[in-house]
Amino acid sequence: MIKNFDDGRSKSFFCRAATLLDLTDITNSLDQAIQKIKTDKISQDDVKKKAQILKELINEIALEEGIELVNTN
Repeated sequence: MIKNFDDGRSKSFFCRAATLLDLTDITNSLDQAIQKIKTDKISQDDVKKKAQILKELINEIALEEGIELVNTN
């Protein structure tokens, strides 16, 4: 996550997610984010948009689990 999705502000969020969420959920979120990036034709260089997409997906899962990671804005 940090290698491909860190926009300079997301490292703590991704580390918390990796610690608190199930690995399967994280892997599924990464797969969904990659698919959405391709579908929406987002440039691989647009790290800010890529991070936003992944953070939204992870945050949805966390909230379903009753876990509040942080504000994703």
